[in-house]
Amino acid sequence: MTADARPQPTVAVVDPHTLARTALPLVLPELTFVGSFRTPDELLAAAAPAEVVLLEIPRGALDHPPLLAWTEAVERLVRAGHRVCIHTFERSRVMLLGCLDAGATAIAHKSDPLDELRAAVLATATGQLLVTGSLSGLAELARDRTALPALTERQRLVLSARARGEKFDSIARRLFISRKVAEEHWAVVARKFAGFLRDHSAADLERLLGLEPAGLAEGSLPDLRAG
Repeated sequence: MTADARPQPTVAVVDPHTLARTALPLVLPELTFVGSFRTPDELLAAAAPAEVVLLEIPRGALDHPPLLAWTEAVERLVRAGHRVCIHTFERSRVMLLGCLDAGATAIAHKSDPLDELRAAVLATATGQLLVTGSLSGLAELARDRTALPALTERQRLVLSARARGEKFDSIARRLFISRKVAEEHWAVVARKFAGFLRDHSAADLERLLGLEPAGLAEGSLPDLRAG
């Protein structure tokens, strides 16, 4: 069997946007689409027989901060036996690398030509890491995770609090830790991103990392057990 004659993977679209869910099967007719869903929950409930899931996660109205929402969605789909190709407008390196760390195989930007998206789907089906060219530099970072500083959940929470001007005493009370521990978490963040923070604020760093707590109710707390 030639490469062109290989069976095409079965594909499901998970995207909050109706246009994307409707258009992708039309513009990629050579792929076998088995369903289009607004959320990962809908796909999992339907038990769609998809080898590859083209996944987009909304930025608003999430139950968790965006990074956690994306990574948890990827992890659930992978556990259910799907391979995940992120198909998104997102450009945050931390967000996208988080998806790869959670088990996604490929990433394609929604501005990419159809040929690149098709290649990303086929790479995903065979388990090959692929990041399309429009996401400049991400592929190199994906292969070398040490190039990007990582933050623990507690460090992310302290960063978000400092981005909003919250004092260390308040952070400590809210997270049920001492002021000294809160300051130590911030010191680690500041050390890891010292070059960036010399000329930028904590809020700038939060935006750079894609860690804005979108959709969290005022005063609500993420699960702190991972910190």
